[in-house]
Amino acid sequence: MPRWYYRVRHSFQAGITPVYNNMPGIVVFIRSMAFFGDQLVTYPLLHQLNKLYPHSPITVVAHDPVEQHYTHLPWVHRFVQANNWREKYRAIPADTDIVIALHHSSEQYALLAAAKRIRSRLGFKNKRAFDFVWNHAHKKDINDYIGLANLQLLNTLHAFDLMEAARGCIQWLAGQKPGRTEHTDVMFMVGGGAGAFKRWGVPNYTALADRLIQHMGSQTTFTFVLGPAEEEELSQLKALNRPEFKLLVSRPLSEIADLALHAKLIVANDCGPSHIAQNACVPYVGLFNEANPEWFWQRSNTRAVIPDGPVSDIQRITVEQVEQACLAVMA
Repeated sequence: MPRWYYRVRHSFQAGITPVYNNMPGIVVFIRSMAFFGDQLVTYPLLHQLNKLYPHSPITVVAHDPVEQHYTHLPWVHRFVQANNWREKYRAIPADTDIVIALHHSSEQYALLAAAKRIRSRLGFKNKRAFDFVWNHAHKKDINDYIGLANLQLLNTLHAFDLMEAARGCIQWLAGQKPGRTEHTDVMFMVGGGAGAFKRWGVPNYTALADRLIQHMGSQTTFTFVLGPAEEEELSQLKALNRPEFKLLVSRPLSEIADLALHAKLIVANDCGPSHIAQNACVPYVGLFNEANPEWFWQRSNTRAVIPDGPVSDIQRITVEQVEQACLAVMA
Protein backbone atom coordinates (compact mmCIF):
# COMPACT_ATOMS: atom_id res chain seq x y z
CA MET A 1 0.00 0.00 0.00
CA PRO A 2 1.20 3.60 -0.61
CA ARG A 3 2.26 5.76 2.35
CA TRP A 4 -0.86 7.95 2.20
CA TYR A 5 -3.01 4.87 2.82
CA TYR A 6 -1.32 4.21 6.15
CA ARG A 7 -1.51 7.91 7.15
CA VAL A 8 -5.25 7.92 6.49
CA ARG A 9 -5.69 4.61 8.33
CA HIS A 10 -3.76 5.88 11.38
CA SER A 11 -5.84 9.08 11.47
CA PHE A 12 -9.14 7.21 11.58
CA GLN A 13 -7.94 4.56 14.02
CA ALA A 14 -6.82 7.39 16.32
CA GLY A 15 -10.39 8.70 16.38
CA ILE A 16 -9.66 12.21 15.09
CA THR A 17 -13.04 13.87 14.49
CA PRO A 18 -14.30 17.37 13.69
CA VAL A 19 -16.71 19.54 15.69
CA TYR A 20 -20.44 19.36 14.86
CA ASN A 21 -23.39 21.62 15.48
CA ASN A 22 -26.52 20.78 17.44
CA MET A 23 -28.54 19.56 14.45
CA PRO A 24 -26.37 16.92 12.76
CA GLY A 25 -27.54 15.24 9.61
CA ILE A 26 -27.55 11.61 8.46
CA VAL A 27 -26.69 10.43 4.95
CA VAL A 28 -27.61 6.94 3.74
CA PHE A 29 -26.12 5.61 0.52
CA ILE A 30 -28.58 2.94 -0.61
CA ARG A 31 -28.13 0.06 -3.02
CA SER A 32 -30.56 1.45 -5.58
CA MET A 33 -31.64 -1.16 -8.08
CA ALA A 34 -34.44 -1.37 -10.63
CA PHE A 35 -36.80 -3.58 -8.64
CA PHE A 36 -39.27 -2.51 -5.98
CA GLY A 37 -38.03 -5.06 -3.46
CA ASP A 38 -34.60 -3.43 -3.45
CA GLN A 39 -36.23 -0.27 -2.10
CA LEU A 40 -38.51 -1.94 0.44
CA VAL A 41 -35.62 -3.63 2.27
CA THR A 42 -34.27 -0.17 3.18
CA TYR A 43 -37.53 1.02 4.77
CA PRO A 44 -37.04 -0.59 8.22
CA LEU A 45 -33.57 0.95 8.47
CA LEU A 46 -34.81 4.43 7.56
CA HIS A 47 -37.79 4.15 9.89
CA GLN A 48 -35.56 3.08 12.79
CA LEU A 49 -33.08 5.86 12.04
CA ASN A 50 -35.85 8.41 12.30
CA LYS A 51 -37.01 6.82 15.55
CA LEU A 52 -33.51 6.96 17.06
CA TYR A 53 -32.66 10.44 15.75
CA PRO A 54 -36.00 12.25 15.27
CA HIS A 55 -34.40 15.69 14.99
CA SER A 56 -31.70 14.75 12.48
CA PRO A 57 -32.53 15.27 8.80
CA ILE A 58 -31.98 12.12 6.74
CA THR A 59 -30.64 12.29 3.18
CA VAL A 60 -30.95 9.26 0.91
CA VAL A 61 -28.43 9.09 -1.91
CA ALA A 62 -28.91 6.71 -4.84
CA HIS A 63 -27.29 6.12 -8.19
CA ASP A 64 -30.58 5.28 -9.89
CA PRO A 65 -33.76 7.40 -10.34
CA VAL A 66 -35.77 5.83 -7.49
CA GLU A 67 -36.84 9.09 -5.85
CA GLN A 68 -40.55 8.20 -5.96
CA HIS A 69 -39.98 5.38 -3.47
CA TYR A 70 -38.58 7.71 -0.81
CA THR A 71 -39.89 11.26 -1.04
CA HIS A 72 -43.32 10.26 0.32
CA LEU A 73 -41.75 8.89 3.51
CA PRO A 74 -41.70 11.35 6.42
CA TRP A 75 -38.46 9.75 7.63
CA VAL A 76 -36.60 10.96 4.51
CA HIS A 77 -35.98 14.69 4.34
CA ARG A 78 -33.99 14.81 1.10
CA PHE A 79 -33.29 12.53 -1.85
CA VAL A 80 -30.25 12.98 -4.09
CA GLN A 81 -29.55 11.11 -7.28
CA ALA A 82 -25.78 11.07 -7.65
CA ASN A 83 -24.17 9.40 -10.65
CA ASN A 84 -20.49 9.99 -9.96
CA TRP A 85 -18.00 10.47 -7.13
CA ARG A 86 -18.18 14.27 -7.19
CA GLU A 87 -21.99 14.34 -6.98
CA LYS A 88 -21.93 11.85 -4.11
CA TYR A 89 -19.33 13.95 -2.29
CA ARG A 90 -21.52 17.05 -2.66
CA ALA A 91 -24.55 15.10 -1.43
CA ILE A 92 -23.01 14.96 2.06
CA PRO A 93 -23.85 18.25 3.85
CA ALA A 94 -21.17 19.91 5.95
CA ASP A 95 -23.08 19.26 9.19
CA THR A 96 -23.40 15.50 8.58
CA ASP A 97 -22.69 13.45 11.69
CA ILE A 98 -23.54 9.93 10.45
CA VAL A 99 -22.89 8.27 7.10
CA ILE A 100 -24.31 4.81 6.39
CA ALA A 101 -23.23 2.90 3.29
CA LEU A 102 -25.43 -0.05 2.38
CA HIS A 103 -23.08 -0.97 -0.47
CA HIS A 104 -20.66 -3.77 0.30
CA SER A 105 -18.60 -4.12 -2.87
CA SER A 106 -17.34 -0.60 -3.54
CA GLU A 107 -14.50 1.32 -1.91
CA GLN A 108 -15.78 4.77 -2.88
CA TYR A 109 -18.22 5.13 0.03
CA ALA A 110 -15.50 4.58 2.61
CA LEU A 111 -13.38 7.14 0.76
CA LEU A 112 -16.28 9.63 0.79
CA ALA A 113 -16.76 9.21 4.55
CA ALA A 114 -13.03 9.61 5.08
CA ALA A 115 -12.78 12.69 2.86
CA LYS A 116 -15.67 14.38 4.70
CA ARG A 117 -14.26 13.44 8.14
CA ILE A 118 -17.61 12.07 9.30
CA ARG A 119 -17.73 11.17 12.99
CA SER A 120 -19.93 8.04 12.82
CA ARG A 121 -19.15 5.93 9.75
CA LEU A 122 -21.23 2.79 9.24
CA GLY A 123 -20.43 0.23 6.56
CA PHE A 124 -20.08 -3.45 5.82
CA LYS A 125 -16.71 -5.10 6.25
CA ASN A 126 -16.07 -7.23 3.19
CA LYS A 127 -12.30 -7.80 3.17
CA ARG A 128 -11.67 -4.55 1.34
CA ALA A 129 -8.72 -2.19 1.68
CA PHE A 130 -10.70 0.62 3.28
CA ASP A 131 -12.71 -1.44 5.76
CA PHE A 132 -10.78 0.32 8.53
CA VAL A 133 -12.62 3.59 7.78
CA TRP A 134 -15.83 2.18 9.27
CA ASN A 135 -15.85 2.77 13.02
CA HIS A 136 -19.23 1.00 13.21
CA ALA A 137 -19.18 -2.05 10.97
CA HIS A 138 -20.99 -5.31 10.35
CA LYS A 139 -19.36 -8.23 8.55
CA LYS A 140 -21.03 -8.84 5.21
CA ASP A 141 -22.47 -12.32 4.80
CA ILE A 142 -24.26 -13.09 1.53
CA ASN A 143 -26.41 -15.60 3.41
CA ASP A 144 -27.98 -12.79 5.47
CA TYR A 145 -31.31 -11.32 4.43
CA ILE A 146 -30.50 -7.84 3.11
CA GLY A 147 -33.12 -6.06 5.22
CA LEU A 148 -31.84 -7.77 8.36
CA ALA A 149 -28.21 -6.97 7.52
CA ASN A 150 -29.14 -3.28 7.17
CA LEU A 151 -30.65 -3.31 10.65
CA GLN A 152 -27.66 -5.21 12.07
CA LEU A 153 -25.39 -2.51 10.69
CA LEU A 154 -27.38 0.23 12.42
CA ASN A 155 -27.43 -1.88 15.58
CA THR A 156 -23.65 -1.44 15.86
CA LEU A 157 -24.24 2.27 16.48
CA HIS A 158 -27.31 2.05 18.71
CA ALA A 159 -28.67 -1.23 20.09
CA PHE A 160 -32.34 -2.07 19.50
CA ASP A 161 -34.59 -5.08 18.93
CA LEU A 162 -34.25 -6.00 15.25
CA MET A 163 -37.58 -7.77 14.80
CA GLU A 164 -39.42 -5.08 16.73
CA ALA A 165 -37.86 -2.45 14.47
CA ALA A 166 -38.85 -4.33 11.32
CA ARG A 167 -42.42 -4.89 12.47
CA GLY A 168 -42.65 -1.29 13.70
CA CYS A 169 -41.94 -0.05 10.20
CA ILE A 170 -44.75 -2.20 8.77
CA GLN A 171 -47.08 -1.01 11.53
CA TRP A 172 -46.36 2.58 10.52
CA LEU A 173 -47.12 1.77 6.89
CA ALA A 174 -50.36 0.05 7.89
CA GLY A 175 -51.35 3.10 9.88
CA GLN A 176 -51.40 5.17 6.68
CA LYS A 177 -54.24 3.21 5.06
CA PRO A 178 -57.11 5.50 4.06
CA GLY A 179 -59.94 3.37 5.47
CA ARG A 180 -60.87 0.01 6.94
CA THR A 181 -59.33 -3.13 5.45
CA GLU A 182 -61.07 -6.51 5.50
CA HIS A 183 -58.58 -8.83 7.17
CA THR A 184 -57.81 -12.33 5.93
CA ASP A 185 -56.47 -15.61 7.25
CA VAL A 186 -54.01 -16.37 4.47
CA MET A 187 -52.25 -14.05 2.03
CA PHE A 188 -50.94 -15.31 -1.30
CA MET A 189 -48.49 -13.05 -3.15
CA VAL A 190 -48.50 -14.53 -6.64
CA GLY A 191 -46.49 -11.91 -8.57
CA GLY A 192 -42.86 -11.70 -9.58
CA GLY A 193 -41.79 -8.58 -11.39
CA ALA A 194 -38.58 -10.12 -12.76
CA GLY A 195 -40.50 -12.60 -14.89
CA ALA A 196 -42.45 -15.85 -15.10
CA PHE A 197 -39.51 -17.84 -13.72
CA LYS A 198 -40.38 -16.42 -10.27
CA ARG A 199 -44.11 -17.25 -10.40
CA TRP A 200 -45.40 -20.50 -8.94
CA GLY A 201 -48.76 -20.03 -10.68
CA VAL A 202 -52.45 -19.69 -9.76
CA PRO A 203 -53.25 -23.43 -10.21
CA ASN A 204 -50.62 -24.32 -7.60
CA TYR A 205 -51.84 -21.66 -5.16
CA THR A 206 -55.42 -22.83 -5.65
CA ALA A 207 -54.46 -26.43 -4.91
CA LEU A 208 -52.56 -25.22 -1.84
CA ALA A 209 -55.65 -23.33 -0.63
CA ASP A 210 -57.70 -26.53 -0.88
CA ARG A 211 -55.18 -28.34 1.30
CA LEU A 212 -54.94 -25.53 3.85
CA ILE A 213 -58.73 -25.50 4.25
CA GLN A 214 -58.46 -29.09 5.47
CA HIS A 215 -56.12 -27.94 8.24
CA MET A 216 -57.49 -24.48 9.03
CA GLY A 217 -61.22 -25.00 8.55
CA SER A 218 -63.87 -24.39 5.91
CA GLN A 219 -64.25 -20.73 6.93
CA THR A 220 -60.64 -19.90 6.04
CA THR A 221 -60.30 -16.82 3.84
CA PHE A 222 -57.58 -16.16 1.28
CA THR A 223 -56.44 -12.86 -0.19
CA PHE A 224 -54.41 -12.80 -3.40
CA VAL A 225 -52.12 -9.76 -3.74
CA LEU A 226 -51.66 -8.72 -7.37
CA GLY A 227 -50.03 -5.80 -9.14
CA PRO A 228 -50.48 -4.31 -12.62
CA ALA A 229 -48.16 -6.95 -14.12
CA GLU A 230 -50.37 -9.85 -12.97
CA GLU A 231 -53.19 -9.49 -15.52
CA GLU A 232 -53.11 -13.17 -16.47
CA GLU A 233 -53.25 -14.27 -12.82
CA LEU A 234 -56.12 -11.86 -12.19
CA SER A 235 -58.13 -13.32 -15.09
CA GLN A 236 -57.54 -16.86 -13.85
CA LEU A 237 -58.68 -16.01 -10.32
CA LYS A 238 -61.80 -14.17 -11.49
CA ALA A 239 -62.75 -17.17 -13.61
CA LEU A 240 -62.63 -19.43 -10.54
CA ASN A 241 -65.37 -17.37 -8.85
CA ARG A 242 -64.58 -18.73 -5.41
CA PRO A 243 -66.15 -16.65 -2.59
CA GLU A 244 -63.35 -17.43 -0.13
CA PHE A 245 -60.82 -15.87 -2.52
CA LYS A 246 -60.44 -12.10 -2.13
CA LEU A 247 -58.44 -10.08 -4.65
CA LEU A 248 -56.26 -7.13 -3.65
CA VAL A 249 -55.28 -5.53 -6.95
CA SER A 250 -52.81 -2.65 -7.29
CA ARG A 251 -53.54 -1.32 -3.83
CA PRO A 252 -51.35 0.97 -1.70
CA LEU A 253 -48.57 -0.46 0.43
CA SER A 254 -50.49 0.59 3.51
CA GLU A 255 -53.32 -1.86 2.75
CA ILE A 256 -50.89 -4.69 2.01
CA ALA A 257 -49.06 -3.94 5.27
CA ASP A 258 -52.28 -3.96 7.30
CA LEU A 259 -53.36 -7.31 5.86
CA ALA A 260 -49.90 -8.80 6.44
CA LEU A 261 -49.84 -7.81 10.11
CA HIS A 262 -53.13 -9.60 10.77
CA ALA A 263 -52.66 -12.69 8.60
CA LYS A 264 -52.17 -16.12 10.13
CA LEU A 265 -50.00 -17.18 7.20
CA ILE A 266 -48.38 -15.61 4.13
CA VAL A 267 -47.10 -17.54 1.11
CA ALA A 268 -45.24 -15.52 -1.48
CA ASN A 269 -43.16 -15.74 -4.62
CA ASP A 270 -39.91 -13.78 -4.65
CA CYS A 271 -41.55 -10.41 -5.31
CA GLY A 272 -41.53 -6.85 -3.98
CA PRO A 273 -44.49 -7.13 -1.59
CA SER A 274 -42.92 -10.23 -0.04
CA HIS A 275 -40.62 -7.91 1.90
CA ILE A 276 -43.61 -6.27 3.57
CA ALA A 277 -44.71 -9.77 4.57
CA GLN A 278 -41.29 -10.76 5.88
CA ASN A 279 -40.85 -7.62 7.93
CA ALA A 280 -44.31 -8.04 9.44
CA CYS A 281 -42.73 -11.06 11.19
CA VAL A 282 -45.78 -13.34 10.82
CA PRO A 283 -45.61 -17.00 9.71
CA TYR A 284 -44.16 -16.86 6.21
CA VAL A 285 -43.29 -19.28 3.39
CA GLY A 286 -41.18 -17.99 0.51
CA LEU A 287 -41.06 -19.73 -2.87
CA PHE A 288 -37.87 -19.42 -4.93
CA ASN A 289 -36.75 -20.86 -8.25
CA GLU A 290 -33.32 -21.33 -6.61
CA ALA A 291 -31.70 -20.66 -3.24
CA ASN A 292 -31.55 -16.90 -2.68
CA PRO A 293 -30.76 -16.25 1.01
CA GLU A 294 -30.18 -12.51 0.55
CA TRP A 295 -33.91 -12.14 -0.12
CA PHE A 296 -35.23 -14.45 2.59
CA TRP A 297 -35.32 -13.72 6.34
CA GLN A 298 -34.64 -17.02 8.08
CA ARG A 299 -36.56 -17.19 11.37
CA SER A 300 -38.25 -19.90 13.40
CA ASN A 301 -41.62 -19.09 11.78
CA THR A 302 -40.37 -18.89 8.19
CA ARG A 303 -39.44 -21.43 5.53
CA ALA A 304 -37.88 -21.06 2.09
CA VAL A 305 -38.99 -23.65 -0.46
CA ILE A 306 -36.87 -24.30 -3.55
CA PRO A 307 -37.07 -27.00 -6.25
CA ASP A 308 -35.44 -30.33 -5.49
CA GLY A 309 -32.49 -31.19 -7.67
CA PRO A 310 -30.07 -29.10 -9.73
CA VAL A 311 -32.62 -27.54 -12.12
CA SER A 312 -33.81 -24.01 -11.24
CA ASP A 313 -37.49 -24.28 -12.10
CA ILE A 314 -40.08 -22.99 -9.64
CA GLN A 315 -42.71 -25.23 -11.23
CA ARG A 316 -40.84 -28.23 -9.82
CA ILE A 317 -41.90 -27.18 -6.32
CA THR A 318 -44.78 -29.45 -5.34
CA VAL A 319 -47.95 -28.43 -3.54
CA GLU A 320 -47.11 -31.02 -0.89
CA GLN A 321 -43.75 -29.33 -0.19
CA VAL A 322 -45.39 -25.96 0.34
CA GLU A 323 -48.19 -27.47 2.43
CA GLN A 324 -45.64 -29.02 4.81
CA ALA A 325 -43.75 -25.72 5.04
CA CYS A 326 -47.01 -23.91 5.89
CA LEU A 327 -47.84 -26.34 8.66
CA ALA A 328 -44.32 -26.01 10.06
CA VAL A 329 -44.37 -22.20 10.29
CA MET A 330 -47.87 -22.13 11.78
CA ALA A 331 -46.87 -24.69 14.41
